[in-house]
Amino acid sequence: MTRTAQSLTSHGADLKSHNTSSVVEEIVATIEEDIVLGRLHPRERLVEESMMERFDCKRHVVRQALFQLESIGLAERIKNRGAFVRSYPPAEVEDIYAMREILELAAISMLPLPAHSKWLTELEEVHQQHSAAVEAHDLRQVFHMNIAFHRTLFQACGNTYLYATINEFAQKAHGIRFIAITDREALAQARHEHQLMIDAIRDEDRERLAALCREHLLPSKNRYLKLYS
Repeated sequence: MTRTAQSLTSHGADLKSHNTSSVVEEIVATIEEDIVLGRLHPRERLVEESMMERFDCKRHVVRQALFQLESIGLAERIKNRGAFVRSYPPAEVEDIYAMREILELAAISMLPLPAHSKWLTELEEVHQQHSAAVEAHDLRQVFHMNIAFHRTLFQACGNTYLYATINEFAQKAHGIRFIAITDREALAQARHEHQLMIDAIRDEDRERLAALCREHLLPSKNRYLKLYS
């Protein structure tokens, strides 16, 4: 094989790998959204054939996506039965939220106060977009802007490993949060608490901010545990 032919073959393989990766990411993001927005429920089966048809892809691509969903805590595969939306028992829910509290309070202790004007402006802009989505009851946008708000908040801690771990545990909780995100009262409360967090940052009140973040975690956890029982 000539050097040119080898180069073309390699390029084609890279493109194929890139396309597969893009489809896997699309499947994972879509299923994650479906779980958070209540379109898929805990213990509901994720049927490979249906996913192949929905996303117009091969079985191995769907299986890669299911593996990734399992690795982030949103799906579980049971031998001889298939893949299902992950259902967290109460003890695991308590453990996940205990970790979230530890991590987020650690980040709060590192946030720059007084706040940098650029960071505070960005946080306020994201809050406005989240607030508009709540008003419109655009649940998909609410979901994404809520993620954006918390990532903008905690990224400012300056510790990339802590920030990544906060995001990891927040993502695990997506399968727990689906009840709160479909409840109008819960959405309004979350929006109000975001504003209070911004006010605490502006007032340079770290203790109040920590208390708000701790309380902010409770509604979704409590709703899930109540439903589970």
